[in-house]
Amino acid sequence: MTYQSRGRSMFEVVLAICFVAFLVGFITVLCIGNYFRAKRAQERQRQRREAKQAASASTPGQLKGTEPGYEAPSLTPSSPGRLL
Repeated sequence: MTYQSRGRSMFEVVLAICFVAFLVGFITVLCIGNYFRAKRAQERQRQRREAKQAASASTPGQLKGTEPGYEAPSLTPSSPGRLL
């Protein structure tokens, strides 16, 4: 045997190989699961974006959820020395 086992038994070597194989497999399963989760999330986002574009195309010139006469509040303070 060319590999020097440094005093480890064959059982310990096989156990270490099994442990490393388990870790590699576990991480691989996590990565694959994350890939498919992200793919589903991307598809849902695309569908929401398309629905939003379709809704804005059906009502041109008006943003969804805003009133026609709405005016944003001004940011000028009510009295010169006071911010709140």
